[in-house]
Amino acid sequence: MVAVTSRDRGEDAHVAPLRWNGIDPGGARLVVNEDPVDLLRTAVDVLVRSGFVDGGDAYANAIRQLGSEWVVRDVRLGDIKQSRKRSVLEFFAEGTGLEFFPRFWRGATPTLVVAAARSLGDASELVVYPHYSTRGGSYANDAAPLLRGAVTEITDLYRSRNRLVSSEKLLSIKNDGSPASQAVVREVLGWR
Repeated sequence: MVAVTSRDRGEDAHVAPLRWNGIDPGGARLVVNEDPVDLLRTAVDVLVRSGFVDGGDAYANAIRQLGSEWVVRDVRLGDIKQSRKRSVLEFFAEGTGLEFFPRFWRGATPTLVVAAARSLGDASELVVYPHYSTRGGSYANDAAPLLRGAVTEITDLYRSRNRLVSSEKLLSIKNDGSPASQAVVREVLGWR
């Protein structure tokens, strides 16, 4: 599981040994009776409370300048350099008993999660999808438990307000020009 404490959030998150995060990347698509801007704000608030950090305005501004119908925000977990460094520490600590001390936990796999919303007329569509970096020191879906919890919280929130029209899990996402797709994330942010 991802260790998320007041010190270990977002890019500073560390991962404890002996963890199992499952194989599901945890992406989701929801249709909600809500304004897309408010829907996106709620989704990002939940993601940040779950342990991610807001990625700033760069991606949102770039998507806006492209004239997209989507409003978008990215949140992040892990850091590429820290992940590499912590993987080396974890390697040397393995088998010594030290790997169970937080100081020796590896940095979380760098993950960028895109939350994108757009109007569908009477309702809005929200897509939340993770992109794991191959540049980090390890490749695991460390963000999966946090993302699953956040998606469940968002779904339950709108269901309790009787505003949820539909929800579905996304095991993959098409490169169809959506700001949540890998092709757009790679082209606009250079994320790999």
